[in-house]
Amino acid sequence: MPRIKAKSFYDNSGLKFILAAEFLDTLTNRVMISLRYFSKSIALLACASMLCCTSVSAQTQVFTLPSQGWESVGDVTVPWSKRQVMVASAGEGVLAHIPKKRSRPGDLVTAMAYGDVELEFSYLLATGTEATLYLHDVYPITLADSRGTTTPTARSNGGTPGYPPRQQVGRAPGLWQRLRIQFQAPKFDSAGNKIAPARLLRAALNGVTIHEDVQLEPTANTTEKAKAPVRFTANQGPIALKDVNINALSERPSARQNSPDPISVNAQVNTTLRSFMDVPGGPRVVHAISTGHPEQVHYTYDLDHGSLFQVWRGGFLDATPMWHERGNGTSRVLGSPIHFGAPSLLIGKLATLNDTWPMDTVGTGYKPNGYKLDGQDLPTFRYRIYDDQVEDAIRPLTNGEGFTRTLTVSGNPEGLYLRLAAAPIIIDQGNGIFMIGDKAWYLKLEDVGKGKPIVREQQNGKELLVPVLPTIRYSIIF
Repeated sequence: MPRIKAKSFYDNSGLKFILAAEFLDTLTNRVMISLRYFSKSIALLACASMLCCTSVSAQTQVFTLPSQGWESVGDVTVPWSKRQVMVASAGEGVLAHIPKKRSRPGDLVTAMAYGDVELEFSYLLATGTEATLYLHDVYPITLADSRGTTTPTARSNGGTPGYPPRQQVGRAPGLWQRLRIQFQAPKFDSAGNKIAPARLLRAALNGVTIHEDVQLEPTANTTEKAKAPVRFTANQGPIALKDVNINALSERPSARQNSPDPISVNAQVNTTLRSFMDVPGGPRVVHAISTGHPEQVHYTYDLDHGSLFQVWRGGFLDATPMWHERGNGTSRVLGSPIHFGAPSLLIGKLATLNDTWPMDTVGTGYKPNGYKLDGQDLPTFRYRIYDDQVEDAIRPLTNGEGFTRTLTVSGNPEGLYLRLAAAPIIIDQGNGIFMIGDKAWYLKLEDVGKGKPIVREQQNGKELLVPVLPTIRYSIIF
């Protein structure tokens, strides 16, 4: 009887699964099952007696492994000091290609072929990485480090021949990205003649639709089929994949009906707009100011707390809810946002480092003093707190990677702290670099004087604090 090695884990819903991760020998053949890379709805049953049988749910998809140059690892990291390099840790759950000298990687191919399909996965790139996802084995979509690109092309991250992504919403190297695709396979008659082309019904990168109902053409010298596998090719640099889901397409995207023409606000120059803004899972911010930039990175600030509560890349604002007919005063982010939670104070007073961070302005003497625009129409926000005057200047980085934030505090900052980040995971990479969340964004300390950063455990996760000094500067990179 062959031996079956299994590993149990819990997915995000708390359900327990048993995953087989070895070759299963039967009396007559050898079957490779590689299920540990995929997320939900996986069942593996081993039969007794002289045979070993497996039963896999219809939603489970399997790559043919091993594939030259690809390996199973527990996690990957792109060190800030060498962002063209990917470092892997032992374990399983992530598929990684980390280039080695004199070794050319093979393609990563699913063991099954599909017709109409819905594909969803997370991927992480290093600086300069370029890879290709081939839908149906012959229709390419680019996965690439496209930093600094404000006008995307067909070779940008998420592009496909003839169709650039609608927005450039890719993340910086070393951060996880999520791509969801709904694909319609070409159709053939009984004689094998193509009667309907392949279509990319919808593609969403990091939650933003980048393609909708476009006709796909195969790469040169390839043959279109009614069913074919999904394939990944690593062209240049390291890449990692996780949480891959491939399912038969059960529901096609429906066209929006009776929707008003969108009223978009572009940021071809530095642009500031007041509106209400809803925080996902949180309150409506009624004194919100959104600032957009030609670098295609933008943010929203809450005047009631002196709080930067979201940043995003891509388009600026959808003002339809605010300006259509009577409107409700609310605008919406057009690009792919990173949320920092409900607005809260950036500066707080702590008697000890065990004290809970103050979440509102009670007892702080907080008083907003508006903002002033510089010669480039960029705002610097001003407020008083704990009898100190604060000026808060947020400026886009020249390469479009994010923002630098400079706080100037006039008065007596003794006993005051800045809460730079709050997240379930905060990892100190050294030299003032911190990875926030599950590789969601970077925080880089630029100038904190002699203030030593502190990562402390709290009830809902971790917090990154630094003592308040007359000037503090740091960068948010995403």
